[in-house]
Amino acid sequence: MQKLEMLIKTVDAHYDSLHQIQCYYLSCSLLNIARGTCNMMIVSEDSDFKNKITIKFERAVMSGSIQVKNNFFNSLQTQLSVKNERPARLELVINDKLNINKNGILFLEQELTSDIIEYKFFIPVL
Repeated sequence: MQKLEMLIKTVDAHYDSLHQIQCYYLSCSLLNIARGTCNMMIVSEDSDFKNKITIKFERAVMSGSIQVKNNFFNSLQTQLSVKNERPARLELVINDKLNINKNGILFLEQELTSDIIEYKFFIPVL
């Protein structure tokens, strides 16, 4: 297992009328992997998306989706809209161990798709 820590930089709400998908797109910067970025899609438990993350092997660019309970999903926009000096954070625990050196550089031989075993949102309120 491997923990990925990230700061949430931006959040965009999206609605796709064709597929009837409502989601939030989070653009994040990684804290424990050097020069890493992550784009996460947050969806409600009614969607068909799974808790997965894909990591490109050329560089530390990641994208994935997290399925959350409906009540949390419905409150997320309000929670993330509160302006605060500290950015919100997201922690993911993934199924695969990553090869990261002491300088935080990620080494992969091929693209990796991993299950997200656990996730935690840290949203400042004061």
